[in-house]
Amino acid sequence: MILNLIIFTIIYICIFFIFLKNKEKSQILKISMMYFYLSAVLCVTIFPIDFTLDLKWKYHSSINVTYIHLKPFNDLIMGYRGATKQIILNIIMTIPFGFLCCTLKKNSNIIGITLKTFLLSFTIEFIQLIMTIFLLHHRSCDVTDLITNVIGGLLGFILYKLFRRIFCKKGIIVLWTKKKRC
Repeated sequence: MILNLIIFTIIYICIFFIFLKNKEKSQILKISMMYFYLSAVLCVTIFPIDFTLDLKWKYHSSINVTYIHLKPFNDLIMGYRGATKQIILNIIMTIPFGFLCCTLKKNSNIIGITLKTFLLSFTIEFIQLIMTIFLLHHRSCDVTDLITNVIGGLLGFILYKLFRRIFCKKGIIVLWTKKKRC
């Protein structure tokens, strides 16, 4: 975990000096929040990566179908312990993504947020599948995760729109912009 933090910090410093140093403070804040959010998501969903390859992987002839779950909400339907918790955590995990995407792009719409959240979730699930195949991690690729992550991203979008509306009605200047934009 400490190594991940050091690596992500070094990457951030490089990004800052290459791309962000001449940007507005509000833009730096938004990009930095998104960066650290995505770093946290990677730490939860992908890391740690065990690079100690087992020689048996050469004999791993096919993808074990238990690693790919194509039936939505099957764990919940089957009554597996922890299924509800997993669904809730997947939704919560992507709420900040939907919210932060709206802060980064003016005129964000529901289709764009849906697509971006789907691509984020799909990328995570695909990486987990590849890690399972080649590194013999015991992670699974689950369509339920895709669905619940997209729901979380959409909730983040809705929360952004609600907070923006509330702040504008009360005459509060939103922290994300220099000007009041309602």
